[in-house]
Amino acid sequence: MSPIFRCLICRKDIERSTKTFWNKKGHLLCSTCLDQMYKKSGKE
Repeated sequence: MSPIFRCLICRKDIERSTKTFWNKKGHLLCSTCLDQMYKKSGKE
């Protein structure tokens, strides 16, 4: 079972691997916040 982390923007609980946590240096986002960031930057 993967550990539970918090999204940096909305603070939702998200399940990610520890490897992902270290690769992103703890800056984890949920899929909803990631989608919103891509839409704002125009990279759909």
